[in-house]
Amino acid sequence: MKQWVRNYILFVIMLLLALFQAVSGLILWLVLPHGQGYRGGRGLELVDNSFLWTRDTWIDLHDWTAVALLAMIIIHLILHWKWIVYMTRKSLKPGT
Repeated sequence: MKQWVRNYILFVIMLLLALFQAVSGLILWLVLPHGQGYRGGRGLELVDNSFLWTRDTWIDLHDWTAVALLAMIIIHLILHWKWIVYMTRKSLKPGT
């Protein structure tokens, strides 16, 4: 596999994971805020605590997506380690 294809695939996967992280975080923060649920009182009404899935499922998806994104970042750093070292040395070299 060519290097640019590998890098492109890695980028797309990381982008999709980051987008899902952002969307699930916003859903957990704005749509399903913590503390909803049974509110007591005479009516004994339960507040709907779901949006496509339950809050617990959203939290699990958000957490596991974070683990997958972290793994992809580590793979990204490993694959580009020589470039990182080269650019660091080049930028720290006096007179450049």
